[in-house]
Amino acid sequence: MERDAAARTPRPVRFPLADLDEQLQAFLLRWPSARADKKGLQFVGAAAARLRVPLLAPRVAAGERLCDYAPRAALVPAVHLVLLLQAGAMALGCWDGEQLVAHKASRRYVVRGNGKAQMLHQKTRGKSRYGSRLRLQNWKRLLVETNERLHELESAHGPFDRVFLGAPVRLWTELFTATPSPPFGRDDDRLQRVPMHVHRPDFQELLRVHRWLGHGRLELPAD
Repeated sequence: MERDAAARTPRPVRFPLADLDEQLQAFLLRWPSARADKKGLQFVGAAAARLRVPLLAPRVAAGERLCDYAPRAALVPAVHLVLLLQAGAMALGCWDGEQLVAHKASRRYVVRGNGKAQMLHQKTRGKSRYGSRLRLQNWKRLLVETNERLHELESAHGPFDRVFLGAPVRLWTELFTATPSPPFGRDDDRLQRVPMHVHRPDFQELLRVHRWLGHGRLELPAD
């Protein structure tokens, strides 16, 4: 019985941003009263019908009707940024529509022999020696270089329409308190956290995350 039920349960279908309008219209035709959930993450058409739009698409408002969202779904961000940040590693990319116009990836030595980031270790162990100070300096330099590059990109391509940030929460404060600070604030409406596991940032990981942001998910009830 359980196997039969599992066999009848459809697997979620991933679809690219280019197919969003088609998916929205088909969902709307079947469930004209569909609305977004309370978090604005997905449209709900029936008990088992869910449509999650790609994160690169315009944001969905909590409780928004699908018929109201569909007309503005084509307003995809022109200039958008993806920033991935972990201890000692950074990767960022700037896209104009579908075209990657600039990217950068950097790594610096900031991790101790036991694998713990120096800035976290120092908060719990007091003063550091030369090696510890060097790791902290490298981390601060990485933050400075990151924010300087962000300002350069904004000057070259204009203000970002959207900013997708993939970083542990504990590093956010470090990024926003660095000098210079990023060209956006922590409460900026354009800023959105990347809700997926991010591996050590590099160019390939940057492309993987961007592809994920550009895909939605469709779940339909079993017939």
